[in-house]
Amino acid sequence: MRVRKCVAAAASLLVLLLTAGCGVGRGSAVELGPDDPIKVGVIPVADFAPVYIAAEEGYFADEGLNVETQVMQNAAAIAPSVINGQLQFGTAAVPPFLGAVQKGLPLKAVANGTSIAADPEQDPSALVAAPGSGIERPKDLEGRTVAVNALSSIVHVTAAAAIKADGGDPSQVTFVAMPFPDMLPALARGAVDAASLVEPFYAQSVAQGAELLGNPYSQTLKPDGTFTVIFTAQPFIETNPEIVEKFARAVDRGSAAAARDPQKVGAVLAKYGKLPPEVFAKIRVPMYTDRLDTDALASTGQLMQRLGFLPGAVDVESAVWK
Repeated sequence: MRVRKCVAAAASLLVLLLTAGCGVGRGSAVELGPDDPIKVGVIPVADFAPVYIAAEEGYFADEGLNVETQVMQNAAAIAPSVINGQLQFGTAAVPPFLGAVQKGLPLKAVANGTSIAADPEQDPSALVAAPGSGIERPKDLEGRTVAVNALSSIVHVTAAAAIKADGGDPSQVTFVAMPFPDMLPALARGAVDAASLVEPFYAQSVAQGAELLGNPYSQTLKPDGTFTVIFTAQPFIETNPEIVEKFARAVDRGSAAAARDPQKVGAVLAKYGKLPPEVFAKIRVPMYTDRLDTDALASTGQLMQRLGFLPGAVDVESAVWK
């Protein structure tokens, strides 16, 4: 894809900056006391509702953990903050997580965030085109401009995969990064031809008459497999193994609660993401499970390699705690 060389150069520079000094991630190796705050960087979307629910329902407190959730709008800032110890845990979709691991950052997934629903009717992702654009299917996007929230993000990878699966060439598509809230206005004024987005913007796009080209997550990723994770740094695990054990257990309880009662998801999205309840009522929520699926991580890594998002293989087993 036309943007990739610049992205790779920027990513390489970031890794060089992060790895400078005596050891990668040693800033995260501080041993925490029982009352020290444990900071978690969380993007305020449904994918990471289990973390917010664990905080709101007292699951972290039950484990004796003093957890502080920090709402993060910039996903790219989370991994560096975990590496340098400003955050103890972070959240990410699988593609950027694997990209960071492949570049040598000592990150490990400790809990499942959300999993892919096999049924497209439950898929919170969408590839949409402007109404009346003449774009009817993913391969029609060759020579067009497609908005994604970040380059090499899960919506970028799966949009490219959907185009490829439909017989198109994603290298002939111009992908541009912009925040999700900016995508539909950009589509309406013709600044982009299509957008790869997720809920609640999927529901909003349908309401505005956008042309649905497909549901990329369920069409390109392993069914029922992990697509977002909660992670930490290996040096933090080595120094604070009991905290990691307790934290993961509390998040798993949050996943179970989200699966049992979707209204808990709506409540935390209203509080942390400012999502109105009437909007939540119309969206598709992800699938919540405590199963961290290493096969799904491996499958996504292989997909990224085939599409050119990763230059080499990722040792998935070493990227997962336990």
